[in-house]
Amino acid sequence: MKAFFKTLFGDLYNLGFVTAVVALTAVLVHLGLAKDAVYAMPAILLSGAAVFARR
Repeated sequence: MKAFFKTLFGDLYNLGFVTAVVALTAVLVHLGLAKDAVYAMPAILLSGAAVFARR
């Protein structure tokens, strides 16, 4: 069962990063910066992928 949850959710770093991205997106949209979020999110997600690729 542990392997199933690790495959489904990843580790705590992955969950933390996804939570941070969702929270940041919600804040940007709430502040009325949805147009800027469209450009900021790909950069943030690519930087996160680069960090996780090195781990």
